[in-house]
Amino acid sequence: MAKPAVPGRVKTRLMTELSAEQAAAVHVAMSECVLDRLREHVPGDHVIAMAGDWGPGINRLGQASDAWRTIDQGTGDLGQRLDHVWRTLGGGPVVFFGVDSPDVPSDVLVSIPASIEEADAAVGPVDDGGYWALAARAYAPALLRGIDWGGSSVYHQTRQAARSAGLALAELPRWHDVDEPADLRALLTRLADAAEPDLRRLRDQLESIKGT
Repeated sequence: MAKPAVPGRVKTRLMTELSAEQAAAVHVAMSECVLDRLREHVPGDHVIAMAGDWGPGINRLGQASDAWRTIDQGTGDLGQRLDHVWRTLGGGPVVFFGVDSPDVPSDVLVSIPASIEEADAAVGPVDDGGYWALAARAYAPALLRGIDWGGSSVYHQTRQAARSAGLALAELPRWHDVDEPADLRALLTRLADAAEPDLRRLRDQLESIKGT
């Protein structure tokens, strides 16, 4: 799930310290890293679900996007768009990712398919109350309803929705996302000694964008 890299419309909370163009470049760098790492570590049909207007000239999310099929997210809140994408893809097993947690450990990524063999769904929380991934064995729209998207209770409400629907929900390891300048600094700190080539490349790109 991604947005086109339009300056002034993506990663806007970074714009207290970065320009609109720098913030958009951060979005592209993180997106490209996520796409490359998912293609390497998570098998399946890889699809970019793009929000808003993403026609020729503004839908590119770095070179990695060339290997991915792109579809439209549809309209509505995030839950409605996730539902639209899921149904568009046939309603089968799915793993949803955003682009804000580019450095989730590779062993965690590899473990996701197995997690939904043992449970109906799996979710990976982040510190702000949301989640970095949602996976499910089969179409389960109950996971997407009654959620205050963008708030601090998304993860908690998703767990409650699973319980109410009688779905077994596995918890993936907690990780971090990048919304604020402090989050970006924390990401660079985590990437300082990165061994994985995709993460080293992300570190170098982010340092270049920030001018450090």
